[in-house]
This record gives sequence, C-alpha cells and structure tokens, in this order.
Amino acid sequence: MSNLLLAGPVRTLECMTEKFVVDFANGIDMARDPWRSQQAKAFYQRLKEEFAGQNRLHYWGIDSATPESMEASLAWLGQLIGTTAKSYLAATLVHERLSQMETAAARVAYYSSEGRDQLSQLNKLLEQRINKLEQQLRSIDLYRQGTVHCEQIFARWRGGHYFAFSPAGRCYVALTELCWGTFGDALRLCSEERAAQLLELARELTIGRLAEDVNASPRTRHYYHEWLATPSAPDLMEHKDALVWLGNSSDSDRQPVSYSVTQSWQSIALGMPRICSAMRLGSAMVDEVFSE
Repeated sequence: MSNLLLAGPVRTLECMTEKFVVDFANGIDMARDPWRSQQAKAFYQRLKEEFAGQNRLHYWGIDSATPESMEASLAWLGQLIGTTAKSYLAATLVHERLSQMETAAARVAYYSSEGRDQLSQLNKLLEQRINKLEQQLRSIDLYRQGTVHCEQIFARWRGGHYFAFSPAGRCYVALTELCWGTFGDALRLCSEERAAQLLELARELTIGRLAEDVNASPRTRHYYHEWLATPSAPDLMEHKDALVWLGNSSDSDRQPVSYSVTQSWQSIALGMPRICSAMRLGSAMVDEVFSE
C-alpha cells in the first residue's frame, strides 16, 4: 500500500488506509453492493489489489460468495486490523460490523462452526483494542492534541497538498482527514463544551481557507461550479475517483453539499445551494462531515 500512497493521487491522505479497512469489513458477507457508483467500486478494488496483490486475492478467493471466502476475509481483516488500521474510529466501526455478523451467525446455518469461532475471537480482540485505545486517548490532553491535528491539516491545505482537488473538494478531504484522526477522536471523547470549541475552530479555519482559495472574502458568493471546478493536473481522473470513493457514504438528502462535492458522476443535490459563499459552504460541510 505504501507504493500506492507514495506514487498515487492521494499520497498525502492519512485516512485512506483507515477507511479502506472499514470498507473491507463492511463488504464481508454482504449480499448488497455497498457502492453508489462504478467509480467508487473500481477505486476500492484497486486499493484492495494494492494491499493484497491480485494473485493472493485469487488464491484466497475473498471475492467469492462461499463460507470459505468469509473465513479467508476474516483472516485478512485480522491482519489489516493489526498492521494497517490504527485509528479509534476505524476500530469502532469494524467492531460494529463484526457484532452485526455475530448476531447473524447465531441465526443462520451458512456460517461454519470454525467461521463463528473465528468471528468471535476477532471481535473480542478488537474490543480489547478499543478499550486500550480509549484509555490511552483519555490519558492525554485530547483537546490540545485535537487542536494541533486541526492546525496541521489546514497547514497542509495552505501548503498545496490538496490542490489537485476542487476548492470544495479540498475542504471535504481536509475535514475527512480530521474526522478519521486525532481531531475526530477528541470530538467523540472530550466534553461537550470542548467538542463544540474544536468544531468551531474547524469551522473558522475551513471558511478562511475556502475564501483564500478563490481570492474572495468569506461572505462573497459564487456560483457552485466555481467551488467545484477541478484544476487541470496529472492523474485528474484518479483524483476524482478517489474523491468519489471517500464520499461514497454521502447521502443527497442528509449531506447534500458533501454529496454534490464528491459524487461528480451525479447531478448536484437539490439541497446544494447554487450560489454560496465560503461561509455558507464551509459551515455546511463541517456540519455534514462531523454528523455522519
């Protein structure tokens, strides 16, 4: 995976590996395709091949619909949890998915006894890891660490790390980085007062950066296509596909701005303002990303 991150279009994004592991867990033993578009599905498949390699994927058969496939997928998920997914959010979301699978395994005969044991052991190990992570996070000044993380991400944005995306795309990427990292942990584990202060810090920095990216004041309004215009750059389509994948869970009704920014294969959502300022756009995206 490191080769992809070093050479690919999203090499600066730390949330990539965390989201990938959660997506992989969510796809185990699922009859329904979780992808909203072929772009997101294809990008995810490329990531999966980078992690495991096409030959090993074929050998393990993790893409087939069999009990053996489920057991192989759980084995690989255990490796990914141990070596790749480091965040509290990723561990929590994978634990939720495994708990759902455990409930289903108790009701149907599709799961082998070995598969049920494997699932139970993995979920117990993950629960222990979550408890340990939470203890570690609560033992530090999480508010300060969240503030530092926020400042670091916006410094990267200011330094041009996300320039290959549209102005609104840069905003979504930066907020997604915050959500999966220490800033997001702080929002979830700090007091309500501290969490509200962190959220307002992110809102203030978001609005300011968006305004600077289009050389306007925070209240100056622009047509939405100016916010969504992607600069010409190498690997343009890969950047767009990466953004589609990152925003795959965005809903056109509940997150109309995030949906419109990330799901470029669709027309913009009805809730996306056609003319908006950095203040309106940035504030809406902060609310949407951190309410997911």
